[in-house]
Formats: sequence, structure tokens, C-alpha cells
Amino acid sequence: MARTFRGILYRFLSLSAMAFFFVMVAGYMLAKEALALVIIANLVSFIFVGSNYYVVKKIRQDSADSFYRKFYLTFGLRFLLVIAALVVVLKAIKIHQIHFTVSFIFSYIFHSVIEIISINKILETDN
Repeated sequence: MARTFRGILYRFLSLSAMAFFFVMVAGYMLAKEALALVIIANLVSFIFVGSNYYVVKKIRQDSADSFYRKFYLTFGLRFLLVIAALVVVLKAIKIHQIHFTVSFIFSYIFHSVIEIISINKILETDN
């Protein structure tokens, strides 16, 4: 089980690295002056999505009700923390807000899709 989870974690990290590369290349091509903002937005979204892996790691040990409760609780908490982080970054740092916000939204969607694929892969190995 640990080996399977480790393989899925490595897949998550490699897909996240590919998403990071894709977002970075797109950011470079579209707005070279905002490349640092694209990188920061991608790293922040990776931290928020990657932080849910401690819940996903226990997917097989918990009952379905317990897992769903923990998953949705952490999902809601992550959402609130993401909104708070966006407000802090946009208010505290003098940056071009539209580049950062759009980059963050795209990278957060990429990382969320990768997370869903990883959870599905964990559940597939049970069958």
C-alpha cells in the first residue's frame, strides 16, 4: 500500500511539475514581464492543493463517511485559506493583479484536476 501511494504521490508531483512548466511557458509567451507573478501564483496553488494529501493518504483506512467528512472539511478550509491568501497577496504586494489572478486561477484548476486524477488512481487500485 505504501509503495502504491508513493507511486501516486510521485505521479502527482510529476504532473504538477509538467503543469508548472506549461503555465510558465504560457506565461512567458503571453506576458514576459509578469513571469515572476505566474511562478508565484503556480507555487501558491500547488501548496494549497498539495496540502490535502495527508487526507488522501488515509483514503483506504477511513470509512467512506469519515473520509468524505474530512475531505469536504479540508476542501472548505482550503477554499477559505485560498481566498484569504489571494486577498493578502493582492492587497499587501504591489503587483499587476490581473496577471497574478489569472495565473493563479489557471494553475489552481490544473492542480485540482491532477489531484482528482490522483484520488481516482488510488481508488482504482482497490478494484
